[in-house]
Amino acid sequence: MIVVDQHYHPTIYARLRQIFDGGDWDALLPYLSSLSNAHFRTAGYIIGERLLPGVSADIFWDVATRLILWQPKAFTVTMAKAAAPLFAASTLSLSDDGLHRLAASLDGDSHLLDCQKLLMQWLPVITEPADMEQLFDLFHVSEPRRRVEFLLRAEGLTSAFVLLRTLRFEEHDRQYITDICRQLIRRASVSTSSTGHADSLSYNLASLLRTYFDLPDLRGIFSLTLQPYELSRLDTDFLVFKRIITKV
Repeated sequence: MIVVDQHYHPTIYARLRQIFDGGDWDALLPYLSSLSNAHFRTAGYIIGERLLPGVSADIFWDVATRLILWQPKAFTVTMAKAAAPLFAASTLSLSDDGLHRLAASLDGDSHLLDCQKLLMQWLPVITEPADMEQLFDLFHVSEPRRRVEFLLRAEGLTSAFVLLRTLRFEEHDRQYITDICRQLIRRASVSTSSTGHADSLSYNLASLLRTYFDLPDLRGIFSLTLQPYELSRLDTDFLVFKRIITKV
């Protein structure tokens, strides 16, 4: 049986390689438009997996912007996945002018889903809280509860810290924060039962939030205990936060 590699085709690769090497960007969209549906998908894989990782940041964002604005359903996730490891490797940066141009071009209700797709791929690779908050600002996610929705899905220490900082804007609504804690506890329980490994971060975060926001209605046996003096810098010092939340 012949196995077809849907992620590669030598003729398509050769033509795309020619376009990229020559910087002939005006030829890119017409060439992609000429392909069959199957070959179009293969071309997307080739661009995202083989060609974009080797270009400069300026070219990356130029190509990504062209493709996302042209065919967002086909290319938003492809471009997001291509960028994620390059962010992690510092090949791409949140300060790139091209990224800011892309974000500006995606402003508006018609691009809400595109922004969401980009954020869900990029938030997990962001390691600095300020960068995560900048990413939210770039893609027009300013409402605290909307940020919380993303942060609960992103997981990790950085998102946990930014979640704490974001929930400060909702501290008047203890029921809402209590509900967030219960989501974290359920996530910890599901993760532990499905993987066999304890999700201590989610559980400790729920415990931390219960103490920080003084949530008397949140019941449970929590192993993470905090002293009053430990609360003062929790939401301002990421190193302190990491030390405390991982101490159990």
